[in-house]
Amino acid sequence: MQIFSKRRFSAITGVVLVTGTVAAGAAPGEQEGHKAGSRGRDVYGIVNLAGGAFGFAGAVNARGQAAFEYFGLDDQLRVGYFDGTRMTDVSPPNNQAAFLGGLNDKGEVAFSASTVEPGMPEGTPFRPFRWSARRGLLALPSLSSDAPTFITAINERSEIVGRSALSNENGADRAVRWTAANRLMPLPAPAGIVQTFASHINDDNVTVGSGDRPDGVPNVLAWDGAGRLIDLGAFGKRFAFASANNNRGEIAGMLDTLSPNLSAFLWSPGKGAVRIGARTITHALNGNGEVVGRRVSGNSDPAPRAFLFSRVRGLVDLHPRGLYASEANAANRYGVVVGLGQRTPGESIAYRWTRASAVDLNTRLLDPPAGLVLNSAIAIADNGDILASSNAGVVLLRANGGGTDAPVLGPIRHTEPRLNQPFELTLSFRDRNPGDTHGATIDWGDGSGPRAASLREYRGRGEVRASHAYTANGDYYVVVRVRDSTGKATESLQRITVLDLGTPGARSAPADPAAARRQQQVRELAARLRHGPGQLLR
Repeated sequence: MQIFSKRRFSAITGVVLVTGTVAAGAAPGEQEGHKAGSRGRDVYGIVNLAGGAFGFAGAVNARGQAAFEYFGLDDQLRVGYFDGTRMTDVSPPNNQAAFLGGLNDKGEVAFSASTVEPGMPEGTPFRPFRWSARRGLLALPSLSSDAPTFITAINERSEIVGRSALSNENGADRAVRWTAANRLMPLPAPAGIVQTFASHINDDNVTVGSGDRPDGVPNVLAWDGAGRLIDLGAFGKRFAFASANNNRGEIAGMLDTLSPNLSAFLWSPGKGAVRIGARTITHALNGNGEVVGRRVSGNSDPAPRAFLFSRVRGLVDLHPRGLYASEANAANRYGVVVGLGQRTPGESIAYRWTRASAVDLNTRLLDPPAGLVLNSAIAIADNGDILASSNAGVVLLRANGGGTDAPVLGPIRHTEPRLNQPFELTLSFRDRNPGDTHGATIDWGDGSGPRAASLREYRGRGEVRASHAYTANGDYYVVVRVRDSTGKATESLQRITVLDLGTPGARSAPADPAAARRQQQVRELAARLRHGPGQLLR
C-alpha cells in the first residue's frame, strides 16, 4: 500500500495524509458510491481507535488493519496499530515522538522514533523501526547513530525506504532502503548531487525520491529493484521532486514549488511527465495513475479546492458547491476519493467523492453517538474502509455498515472548567448489540483515580453523566471508559485547562503547563524534519 508520508502541508488542517491499499478481492461495484456493496448500503459503521488527538499520518488496508499517529496521555506523538479488533501502541519504550512511515497488507508497520535515554533527556536522534504482531518491535540499522533517520514507506515485499543522515551537518542526508531481511542499502547518487531522499517504493522495489544539487534545488531520482540509479532530472523545470509511485511505474510529485508557477506532475513510462495545472499540489497517487490533491488560487482568495487528475480524464475539479475550501487526501484503485471540506474557515468536515457525487461523510454514519463530527478523511482502502479524524479522536469507518461489538463513543462534552466549581461532563455511546448492558468510569486526571460514573441506557443507546470539582489550576486529561457486559471496552479522552487565578485560594497546577507547547514543538518537527531541504510547500 502507499502512504503519503512526506510531510506536506495541508492548507486547511496542517495534517498529513495517505492513501489506502490494494485489495485483491474487492469488487469495483462495491466502490462506486457503495451502491452495489455486499449489503447495498451507503453507510459506515464506526470503530473508535484512539481517543487522543490525531497526529499527522495514517494508513488503512483492506484487511481492516490501520496504523496512525496520535497524541497520548503523555502528550507525546505515538504510533498506534489496529489489528481489526484491538489497538496496540507500537511506539518504543521511553518514546519522545514517533512518526509513521507506512503499513503494508501483512500488518507490518514502519516508523521512526526519538526516545529519552540516559544523558539525552531531550531525546535521541530519530531512529528507524519495524513492527509486526509476529516479531514485535525491531530496531533497524542507520548510517549514523548520532544523526536522524526517517522512514517514508513500506511495500508488500516488506522492503522499507527513507533517508538516513551521515551527520547533523546540512547536506548529509542519503536515500536508503532496508531489505525484508533488514539489511541497510544506501542508494547511489549521481555526480553533482550532494544529498538524496527516498519518498516511496512500489511492489517491484522501485524507489523514487529526489537529489539536491549544491544550491539546494532537487531533481527527480529513481532506483530500480537492484538499487541502480535512474536520474530523471527536473523535466525541463528548475525544481522537481517525487512524492509517490505505483506498480504501473508512474510517479507523482511537484515542480517549481518555490515559485508562483508551482504544479503537481505525473510521469508515466513511455509518455514522460505532464504538468497537471497551475498551483496544483500533489497529495497522493493511486494504482490507476490518478493524482489527487488541492489547487490553490493565485489571487487574494487563499482557499484551496480539491482535484483529481488522470491522463484519461484530465484535471477534474472536485470542489463541492457551497463550500469555502476543500482538499482531496487519498484515492483507492476504484477512484473513490476522500478528504475534507470547510463550510467556513476552521469548520472542517470529512468528504468522499465518487464519479456520481460528493458527500459529507457525517451524513453516512450508522447510528453515530450524539455530538460526533468527522473532521477529515485521512485514508481509504480498496474495500472502502476509511480512516478518519474526529472530535472523538481517530476512528475507522467500516464500509457497508460494518462495525464493532465494542461500545462506540462520541466526544466528551463539558461545561467550562472553573476552579472549585462543578465541572459537568456528558458522553454519548452506542452499541450494536442491544442486549448488552454497560458501566463507566472516569479518571479526572487530578490524581483521584478512576471513579464509577452513572449512566442511562436503553437497547444499545446511552449517555454517561458526571460532575467533578477541580481544586487547582492546571492541565488535566479526562479519560472516560465504557465497558459492556461482555467485557469489551472503549475509552475517550480530552485535555482541559483550569485557569482561574482570580479565585481566592487558587493553587498552582500539578499538571504539566508545557503540554500544549510540547505538542506544538512536535508539529513543527513533523513539518521540518520529514522532508528534505527545499521540499516544503510554502
